[in-house]
Amino acid sequence: MRLFKKKAKKLQRDELHDIPVGSMVELSDTTTFALEEKTSQTYEMKEYKKYEGNGFLRYMYHLVSSDDEAILGVDVNSALGEYSLARFVIDSEEEFSDPLGDTIVMDFDNPENEGETVSVEYVRKSITNTNLIIVTSEGREEYEDVEIQDYLADDDTLLMVELWDSIFTFFLGESIETASVNVYPMAEKE
Repeated sequence: MRLFKKKAKKLQRDELHDIPVGSMVELSDTTTFALEEKTSQTYEMKEYKKYEGNGFLRYMYHLVSSDDEAILGVDVNSALGEYSLARFVIDSEEEFSDPLGDTIVMDFDNPENEGETVSVEYVRKSITNTNLIIVTSEGREEYEDVEIQDYLADDDTLLMVELWDSIFTFFLGESIETASVNVYPMAEKE
C-alpha cells in the first residue's frame, strides 16, 4: 500500500526522478503559505535519498533556502506511471532500542492555546525493506537493508520512519499537489 495517495499524476519526462543536485525547486503549497506567509518559496536541492525495494521507489529531496529547509518526498508507482508528493520536515533522530508498534502517539504544541499540547496518533500502513542511495554534490553512496515504515493519522498527516544503522529518523509531513511543485533542473555535468 502506498502512503502518499492523493491525486497521483501521470509521469511526464520523469521530471521528479533523480533531480540533479543544485537544481532549484519552488514549492507553492499551503504549508509554504502558512509558514512563510508568501505564496511560494524557492529552495536549492542539496542532496537526495533514493529508496528502492521490490516494486517500491521513493525519493526524499533535501531542499534548503537562506532561512528554511524542507524535504520533498516523491513516491513513484512505476507500474502505473504515476507519482504522489509530500512535504516533510525531520522531527527527530533516535537510537533504536525497541521495535516500533502499529501505532505511534506524538505530542505537539497547540498553536491555538499556548502551553497546551495536542496528541496525534499515527497508524502504521506499511513496512518496506529497501536499498538506499544517497546523492550529494560529492557523489553517491549506496547502502543495503534500510527499513521504511509509513504511518498515517486521521487528519491525513504523514509519519515516515527510516531505520538505518540502529538509528530511527522520523519525518513528519503532509501530501501536496503536483501543481505545487516546480523544478528548475541544474544542467548535469558530462
